[in-house]
Amino acid sequence: MTTKSKDPREQLNRIAQLLIDDLLNTPDEDLLQEASTDKSLVQAGINAKKCYQNAIQSVGAKRLQIAKAEMERANNVKTSISNIDAARAHRIITKLSASNEANVTLAARNLKNISDAEAIELINELVELGAISKDDIS
Repeated sequence: MTTKSKDPREQLNRIAQLLIDDLLNTPDEDLLQEASTDKSLVQAGINAKKCYQNAIQSVGAKRLQIAKAEMERANNVKTSISNIDAARAHRIITKLSASNEANVTLAARNLKNISDAEAIELINELVELGAISKDDIS
């Protein structure tokens, strides 16, 4: 047998719990339909959507700014090898062509008959692409 409390706080708490249970058991469609008729809720939804879109735009702008700074930094790094001689470039190309490294595929090129300038340019391109490091050259 349940005894009903006469304490007004407990009664208020019981009413609040019943209202919460009723709200949680109400179908979403009913809640949305009721909320769409309340102008203050519609305006609150519009404001929330604007805030969300502004936050996304702000984060995107920050990411873009960071990416631009990284690109600028990467573009300012000198990657070419200015002091490599043609004979060394040809030796490196021959070594890379003979190896089966997964990061460099030179087998399809006719590399035996390239000029000295093309050999140096190819080495610079491989360094710039990160396929080989400057340390591998020296």
